[in-house]
Amino acid sequence: MEILWLIIAGLGAFLVAWIDGANNAANSIGAPIGSGALKLRQALVFASIFEFLGGVVYGRFVSITLLRGIVDVNAVKPGDLIVGMSVALVVTGVLVTLITRMRIPMSISQSIVGGLLGFGLAVGGLNAILWREVSFIILAWAVVPFLGIAVGFLEYKLFNYIGRYMWGRRALLAGGSLFFITVFTAIFLYLAEENNPVATAYALLAGLAGGLIATALYYLYVSRRMPEDEVAAREFVYKTLLISSSATMAFSHGAHDVSNPSGPLTGVLLTILNGEVPAGRVEIPYPITVFSALGIATGILTWGYSVVETIGERITPLSVESAFVAQFSASQLVLIVTRLGLPTSTTGAIIGSIAGVGLARGVSYVNLRLVAKIIGFWFLGAAVTALSTFLLSYVIISI
Repeated sequence: MEILWLIIAGLGAFLVAWIDGANNAANSIGAPIGSGALKLRQALVFASIFEFLGGVVYGRFVSITLLRGIVDVNAVKPGDLIVGMSVALVVTGVLVTLITRMRIPMSISQSIVGGLLGFGLAVGGLNAILWREVSFIILAWAVVPFLGIAVGFLEYKLFNYIGRYMWGRRALLAGGSLFFITVFTAIFLYLAEENNPVATAYALLAGLAGGLIATALYYLYVSRRMPEDEVAAREFVYKTLLISSSATMAFSHGAHDVSNPSGPLTGVLLTILNGEVPAGRVEIPYPITVFSALGIATGILTWGYSVVETIGERITPLSVESAFVAQFSASQLVLIVTRLGLPTSTTGAIIGSIAGVGLARGVSYVNLRLVAKIIGFWFLGAAVTALSTFLLSYVIISI
């Protein structure tokens, strides 16, 4: 019976990873496609590579939260945990697949947290939930989209001002600086460790070195291909920045969302192998991380076009420059919340940033009804997943 539940959990985890890639691919490629910077097929391959890398390199941070930070697993019987986490994975995958068919950008992280809450309530009642941690996560769900709006709005205003001086070679210098920030942030956040000054100092040096090397290569590449015409040169620099920030967003999303399938699947696997609920510090097995990252990459390649139009074109009209600002803002925000280990909404970050860019040009530029509809589906999806998982887990365990 345990082997059967492991197979169910594995299939559920792959379904969650696959639909995560299919639905959330638009987070990283919606803006580049909507602005005309990338063609669809190029963007899908491009995103799948960086999503996989992000999941494999960065994926351990949020996975631990989903495994041990929602439900007090020590208060749950081993058999109940196996059933509950397996059900949460299957329910989340099925629900998000249905919503994706409606071309609605969905927060898979919110749905899987809802599923874990439902399973915890079913097998352990109110005392089985880590309410302090869950409250913090739910607060982050509400804050991140509005933080994305604020960051997108302010950065658009800033770039709009700086853009007056970004012509010719000055555009290349500004682009190099922004590229450096992107690379430095990713390296520093990955290597830095809390309460470890030595590791943090190493992260700082590695970030500076990696950022300088990458920026030097970027500068050489762009300088050799940049058109002579000042207007065309500026457009070319912004296009390269948009593509690089999209790569960061794909990397960030893979790092954050690989936890959705890998955290619960690890709980099921370790409980079956050890005969008891995992206790103490738990490391996500590397094969599970790779398995989940491959599922996300597969979802992008096979159905990643599903909600691209919604994010890239229907929220607000995007030029290459405004698309870059939105993508840059969201990618940095997602990297930070990922490093903090918060299972929040990467979709919320990019939707918020795009809306913020639109609002910076005027309220009439933003489809506020669509934004409200998307946010409503996020919370509705989490609630439906929680209720469905609660009922199904309760029935199966009671039999």
